[in-house]
Amino acid sequence: MKIINATTIGNLISAHYEGDNEKFDTYVRFIIEAYEEQGEQRKADIIRKRADGSYKNQPEIVLD
Repeated sequence: MKIINATTIGNLISAHYEGDNEKFDTYVRFIIEAYEEQGEQRKADIIRKRADGSYKNQPEIVLD
């Protein structure tokens, strides 16, 4: 089972600051797969939609 820890997040941030899109995408996929393996489909979907930009097509939720 894949586990998301501080090292995973740190490597994701490093890839971003280094401008290494391939490495960044690899860590994003790892995080999505880890959430799916843990049965956390909603979390996986949130990350996937942020990564591919499809969240912009979703209706905005406003809480009063």
